Amino acid sequence: MRTYKCLDTNVFKINSFHIEPIRDEDKYEILKIRNEQLYHLRQSETLTTEKQENYFATVVAGLFETEKPNQLLFSFFHEDQFVGYGGLVHINWIDKNAEISFIMKTDLEKAFFAEFWSNYLSLIERVAFEGLNFHKIFTYAFDLRPHLYDVLLNCGFTEDARLKEHCFFDGKYLDVLIHSKVNNNILFRKATENDVELYYNWANDPTVRSNSYSSESIPYENHVNWFKSKLKDENCYMFLFQNHDNQNIGQVRIQKTDNTSAIIGISTDENHRGKGYAAKMIALSSDAFLTKNPEICISAYIKLDNPASSKAFEKAGFSMLEMLKYENIDSFHYIKRL
Repeated sequence: MRTYKCLDTNVFKINSFHIEPIRDEDKYEILKIRNEQLYHLRQSETLTTEKQENYFATVVAGLFETEKPNQLLFSFFHEDQFVGYGGLVHINWIDKNAEISFIMKTDLEKAFFAEFWSNYLSLIERVAFEGLNFHKIFTYAFDLRPHLYDVLLNCGFTEDARLKEHCFFDGKYLDVLIHSKVNNNILFRKATENDVELYYNWANDPTVRSNSYSSESIPYENHVNWFKSKLKDENCYMFLFQNHDNQNIGQVRIQKTDNTSAIIGISTDENHRGKGYAAKMIALSSDAFLTKNPEICISAYIKLDNPASSKAFEKAGFSMLEMLKYENIDSFHYIKRL
């Protein structure tokens, strides 16, 4: 098996599907598929055996010789049988994005279109986001297959644009649809003394103060003393989250109140709101906490006028227990336990 120099892992698997770097032995099957599906491809003429052999001997072979090729092509398998191919094309190594390409065997489309596309998208996303740490992947498709758009939306892609009458095909102008997905993988580490300024800025963010049960601005000296005490507190878990570009995106703090209870709080950096990070931050931190403290029930208290937080906690696996007065403010009480 040939391997790409830019990838540490070259085979990606999910359930009964996998992809591996494009195989030379699949070139004739690929030729057949492409010629059968000319109607939706950016291919102006029928491929010949001679052209296909030359393409594989020059263009495809060259992809494995460079550190940053302009495309990464993969053969796609179901139960170890070749059923299609695709890859990341028009790769932009500076902006860390790439277009997705994929075609499957024509005779399998009627029965397996959605299933095969969905699994392929999951696999190629892992190549882009985990293997290459790319920021964004997208599709560029002639408006000919509306059933594809449902698959893309169900896989977390968003419709970015419809380019009206953008391409001339079969005697008429067609729209082009662009769907994309941004890398929202995140990780966390423990807060340290070096994070005191960062936490201070987050704590005094106007939105954070508005959602807090104490809306007054926090003096810097008070914050420093509080922060140092929390770092020393064995019952306080402070998770600092970063995105795939190592940018600080927010924090979650879980404070044990006794041997069976804890309270959770979250704040997200103003530059990273609305990106779906909050629910992931809550889920990852609460799961990590409960793994170490399986006997504890975590409580979250959320003001009634903060529906975004309620939605994030529900998505992270919290259940609404009751409505109550918390700190003399009408609130929702959410809980999560193992």
